[in-house]
Amino acid sequence: MKDKECITYNSILNLWLNSKTNIKIQSKLNYQYLIKQYLKETIGKILIKELTKDNIKDLVTSLDNKVALSTKKKIIYIIKASISYAYNNKYFHYIDLKDIKCKLNNKVMFVLSKEEQNNLELILKENINIRKICLLLCMYTGLRVGEICGLKWEDIDLSNKSLIVKRTIIRVKNTNSIDNKTILIESTPKSETSKRIIPIPNFIIELLKEYKNNDHYYILSNSEKLYDPRYLESFYTRILKQCHIKKNKFHTLRHTFATRSIESKMDIKTLSEILGHSSIELTLKLYVHPTYEMKRSSIENLVSFMTI
Repeated sequence: MKDKECITYNSILNLWLNSKTNIKIQSKLNYQYLIKQYLKETIGKILIKELTKDNIKDLVTSLDNKVALSTKKKIIYIIKASISYAYNNKYFHYIDLKDIKCKLNNKVMFVLSKEEQNNLELILKENINIRKICLLLCMYTGLRVGEICGLKWEDIDLSNKSLIVKRTIIRVKNTNSIDNKTILIESTPKSETSKRIIPIPNFIIELLKEYKNNDHYYILSNSEKLYDPRYLESFYTRILKQCHIKKNKFHTLRHTFATRSIESKMDIKTLSEILGHSSIELTLKLYVHPTYEMKRSSIENLVSFMTI
């Protein structure tokens, strides 16, 4: 190891990452990517002895409106954890980073209108197939694309009309490949709260009964072979075009589910658990966006209240 006086923050990041031996391979690969993309050529070049809180604050501020909230959270975690590592191993003096936090932004996420959702549902119910059923399932449960691709028939309880989320399908870099190709892997859900039981609407249960297969088969691939989330995303895009709905991300189904749930008076605690969130605040801030109709209804309710 070079003289401590000459160590850059990049060196500390490498040491910290190599010390993380008990984390999932996809997490480590994700950390590597974020370090390379956002830290290596910025504060990474600074000598660790010269790194200041202001340097870190400026870097974090520069990420505003440039990266997703989840990405910013991970970058802040990497910085705090690596700085803590440097201090504990006597490479760096102590600096308090507690006030460097990831503030929830007010970016409005795209949500299907009721008319768009109804049109989409009508198309999905025509010439039904398992991919269409899975899209309907996402519309009425808020499942993430990796979670729906990770569902096996053993996860569906047709009698109790529910499903259990206990795996997800993700794409990661193949560490054994020299050309940085990616591979599909089965992983556990992103957090403990993401492991959850979700009720399934009756009409979807009836559709699923017609396709029930081997318990060990993935629902979408109809085999033990992993189903690529990109295939379902592409299918979703084609269906949107058929419905004449503006192209949007698959995650829109999750946003829409949350918004419709609030409009139908579902309590926040229930919704938060169905979505697999760690807190009610996260549900409110990230996924629930009042529509104009909701605002109009609230105003009319206020008028009615005042005239009683």
